[in-house]
Amino acid sequence: MGRALIAPVDKNISATRGTVASFRPEPGPKAGGDAIAAYKHDGVICLRGAFERDWLDVIEAGIKLFYAEEPARESAKNVVVEREGDDGSFRYATMMWKTLEPFRRVIFESHAPDLFGSLLETRQLNLYYDFLLIKQPGCRSAVTPWHQDHSYYCLNGTKIINCWIALDTIPTETALRFVQGSHLGGQIYRTVHFDPSKQYAGTMTERPLPPDFDNDPEAEILSCAMEPGDALVWNSRTIHSAPGNRLNRRRAALSLNFAGDDVTYFGIPQEPDPPVRGEGLVEGDPITCETFPLLRSS
Repeated sequence: MGRALIAPVDKNISATRGTVASFRPEPGPKAGGDAIAAYKHDGVICLRGAFERDWLDVIEAGIKLFYAEEPARESAKNVVVEREGDDGSFRYATMMWKTLEPFRRVIFESHAPDLFGSLLETRQLNLYYDFLLIKQPGCRSAVTPWHQDHSYYCLNGTKIINCWIALDTIPTETALRFVQGSHLGGQIYRTVHFDPSKQYAGTMTERPLPPDFDNDPEAEILSCAMEPGDALVWNSRTIHSAPGNRLNRRRAALSLNFAGDDVTYFGIPQEPDPPVRGEGLVEGDPITCETFPLLRSS
């Protein structure tokens, strides 16, 4: 078993209350049995030191190229949120691996598929998308609302993970927050746009809005501080949110999203996010295609 930074969940579940369970990767690399158990129970874990400095430098090189290209600010794959009264902006972008070589290297040449895929206990692993999130200093009101990633996806299945790699030191006051065990309920909630002035085309209004967990005293909310190279990994159905950035420095992360062997294509009637649907996919079929390539198979 890996070296857990808390008691293993099968021995002391209450020890994880309030704090995301954290583990060190095992050789392989792989997550390890304690990490898998915590992921299944809580819907989220933190893998400490998942990426070393060399790979973080590759990601930073990709960010420099991204800014140098100055992509269209209104592109659905590059969103800039600027709010009145804030000193900084919140930018997020997707599908960068298709045009920027550093991001492609991280996905196809690093240990990421082996490490993160081990949590899913899957025979095969597909890339779904990459996702860069940068909250500049002073974007105090750029709050990421409570949501489920799964709400936005053209996918069905349970083996879908978001692997959120910290690029900066992130104290608890600006860290992500998760509702413990919320991936187990079965409910898929309505999408909410990260830019409150926008809405997704064809939003599935028959789905309920996510509850206001900030005002729910019964909710078990987990969070943790992070250092560069640490990675949060959560299930696509786990409900989470994040505060704005009140720090005097950047808060950035690269998210890699993977799908396992029970995942099939869903022709979601609303605009998906990321705004891509792959090539030639049929409802209920596996998702392997040019846009969602197969990374591992056994």
